Amino acid sequence: MDNDPRREPTGRLLGDFVLQVSGQVVTPDFTEGATGTPRRSRRVHKGRRVLAVVFSALVVAGAVAVTVAYGPRSTRIRPHEAPATQPTAGTTSTTSGTAGTREITYEPFTTAGINPSLHVTDHATGTCIRYGRGTAGRHYFRCFANGGGIYDPCFAGPQTTNAPLVCPASPTSSDVVAFTVTAVTSDEPPSPTLIPWAMQLSDGQVCLLVAAAWNGLGPYQCEPVLTRPSFADCHTPESSQPSWITACQEQETAASPFTSKDVAKLWF
Repeated sequence: MDNDPRREPTGRLLGDFVLQVSGQVVTPDFTEGATGTPRRSRRVHKGRRVLAVVFSALVVAGAVAVTVAYGPRSTRIRPHEAPATQPTAGTTSTTSGTAGTREITYEPFTTAGINPSLHVTDHATGTCIRYGRGTAGRHYFRCFANGGGIYDPCFAGPQTTNAPLVCPASPTSSDVVAFTVTAVTSDEPPSPTLIPWAMQLSDGQVCLLVAAAWNGLGPYQCEPVLTRPSFADCHTPESSQPSWITACQEQETAASPFTSKDVAKLWF
């Protein structure tokens, strides 16, 4: 019985096989004839079979050793891949004149192209409308994909519309769509006041500007929150002290009242 735990599995396998084969070895019988000369027994052919078994065992043992050393091709071990991460998109923040609200300028580009920290989830192609939001030299694009879908806002990099625009799903996500512009159909004049494309309320809820006919509701649609009650939509925020403020309602109906809310962050 083998009690040595340090033995390799291959060594134990070969050792057990040798013990099994050795127990089956038949020693040829010799009998003396009338003249006293040893005579080979008729059972000598069993000894030949034993030799064949031992030879086969050596071949099998060699194959086992090669398999253990190199492993089957189908189970080759590959290096573990590092878990994928989604770092926050690169942005440039500015200090707001209102102490309680942080104003952020969303910058999805570097001098080399799309910020590498962003995750491009899809590509689209189509036409766009260019408009301003009150910041000098700062333009936004409302784009219409050929296959359907509206992307607003989209941002241009150093190459303007000669390179794909970046259309974020949310300022708090690294996921964006790369939009290739085939034509800019119109240019709208800049807005006389700053209009952020997204804002975050003091409770953490994020609301996005949606260019649609709201009939006095909106124009900011708030992202749903699973862990607590969420607001349906909000009015355009206004600068105030000690922070920017907005008014939000719980349901998108005329009967749902608007209540005042503080704004923690604004994205332009």
